[in-house]
Amino acid sequence: MIPPKTDKKWEQLVSGRINKTFKSFPLSMMLSRHKREIMKDSSLQNINMHVDEAYEFFIKYERILEEDIIAIFG
Repeated sequence: MIPPKTDKKWEQLVSGRINKTFKSFPLSMMLSRHKREIMKDSSLQNINMHVDEAYEFFIKYERILEEDIIAIFG
């Protein structure tokens, strides 16, 4: 259900270009932090680090984030 990290939506998600109201408050908080950090350093290495972290979060909490996953990657 979770797309691979190579999906461009991951980069859009952590950089704030996908801006939705998420059902999960912890997800919203995490993505806000990623967006702030990427605004400070938008290097590919930094973006990839945030994509990795977000991906692991989604893997760990997949069942809880099911509605948000569908809304993002649908």
